[in-house]
Amino acid sequence: MWQFGFSEDRTWDDESIVSSNFDDCMPVPSAFDAMPLYNGKRGVGLYRRTVAVPPGSNARLVFNAVGMYAKVFVDGEKVCEQYAAYTPFHVDMVSSEHRDRDVVVMVGNRFDRELYPLHEIFFDFYAYGGIFRDVELQVFREGPRVDWVGVDTLDYRTGAVQVGIEPAELGQTFAIAIDDSSAREFTVDELSGGRFVVPLTVEGATPWSPDHPELHTVTVATQSDSLEVTFGVRQVSTAEGKILLNGTPVKLLGYCRHEAHPQYGPALPLVQLVADLQLLRDSGCNFVRGSHYQQDPRFLDLCDEMGMLVFEESLGWGPREEHMTNPAFVDAQLKQTADMIRTSYNHPSVIMRGFLNEGVSNMEASRPCYESLIRLVREKDPHRLVTYASNRYLNDLFLEQIDVINFNMYPAWYSPNHDDECPLDEIRKRIHENLEGLELRGLADKPYIISEIGAGAIYGWRDPICAHWSEEYQREVLKIVSNEVVTNPRIAGVSLWQFFDCRTYRGAGALGRPRAFNNKGVMDEYRRPKQGYEAVKAIFNAFGQKEA
Repeated sequence: MWQFGFSEDRTWDDESIVSSNFDDCMPVPSAFDAMPLYNGKRGVGLYRRTVAVPPGSNARLVFNAVGMYAKVFVDGEKVCEQYAAYTPFHVDMVSSEHRDRDVVVMVGNRFDRELYPLHEIFFDFYAYGGIFRDVELQVFREGPRVDWVGVDTLDYRTGAVQVGIEPAELGQTFAIAIDDSSAREFTVDELSGGRFVVPLTVEGATPWSPDHPELHTVTVATQSDSLEVTFGVRQVSTAEGKILLNGTPVKLLGYCRHEAHPQYGPALPLVQLVADLQLLRDSGCNFVRGSHYQQDPRFLDLCDEMGMLVFEESLGWGPREEHMTNPAFVDAQLKQTADMIRTSYNHPSVIMRGFLNEGVSNMEASRPCYESLIRLVREKDPHRLVTYASNRYLNDLFLEQIDVINFNMYPAWYSPNHDDECPLDEIRKRIHENLEGLELRGLADKPYIISEIGAGAIYGWRDPICAHWSEEYQREVLKIVSNEVVTNPRIAGVSLWQFFDCRTYRGAGALGRPRAFNNKGVMDEYRRPKQGYEAVKAIFNAFGQKEA
């Protein structure tokens, strides 16, 4: 529990607010505006806590996510500003003769494009404020540290990997051990991109996969510090329009999923993360798309352990030309995407990375931003697939530059033929038109995923004529889509929109977003299944049994 205060009136520039009265308390992690007293309010939240650090020691506070933006003060001095809601960041606490250190965090949740260009009020998911992931205190001994360790698989058949270590300097010595093996010492004689890179072999490794999610640990130590990370031996690639996991084609079957709950906002408790993954596995899924921001590290840990493949993307939703030509927006995209890669580098579940969901990728003005992000992901994480979810289809300018083509589409829902009595006919037609167009464009060798598709349904509303918003209509749409995906060898996968209903912006139009929720989930926001859930589950599980 942290001391807490809130103001709807004070501005973000008014840093005198940190000495205000803290007249409430707040659990961390949590979203303060998902709590009853502050529901829907926007302004400045204040968190305060005394942190015990041994006198004379250097320490670090690691914030795993603070939204929408934050300032951190230690002993009355501002030490950090952060403007990327789902991105972990840290503040270093210089040594002091005092044991008790005063930490205050200002958290803003007002929309402000100049201040915070990554999030807009028109996004189709609600933006919460708060310290909504864990905060860690790290206290350091004197001597060299180990801040980051990254493991890349070089050959899944032999268990060959390489371990990258930061920070490193010439002459420094590290002790490295995999699993329960004896540690071996290595002295830095050469740096690669500022890292010390060591080739090693994981003896007797079973390649990581959804069916065999075998994990290993590597421990890297200096005389004063050590860091242990978990990884899997696995390689992902593409060939002839298919995604290959450890050299074997895999069809990705799953859903898009927000980190959301009406009681917790994005600050989901561990039990809910486990429950969501149990429901996904029970539905015959092997794939989940993290929409539309960097995922909770605990969720990725569970995906590693439970064998769920992940498409992770950095924060972005429908950016327009005005964003693409805004240097502050582009710089913020590059920074948060690089931070995402660094944070989830060792998760074998993450097989592809994306950004800028449904951006204006059909415009020349977008070229510098898209090409910079594609280049960044390739440079920072060359062992994963590069992609993004597009709704510009064959007008998209950058499909040739990515590894996997992901199209978002809603035939039979956002239909141009509103008077058509049988809009369900549009579904297969649209899918085949896109495939034919990609072949004509010379892109038949790239895997094609339907990254969003679905229909809205209000939980519990049943209708004998299968009208829009009924569970029956959603069920029929998803049956057609799912059957097409599992029977068409040209489709590499699907992430249906979406796993469960989630709150969207408060001013959502009544016709487009009843209840101010995106209602296209196969479950409602409390994970109560609609008819579509069982229909998809039957098709996905039957395909899985056939493949096995």
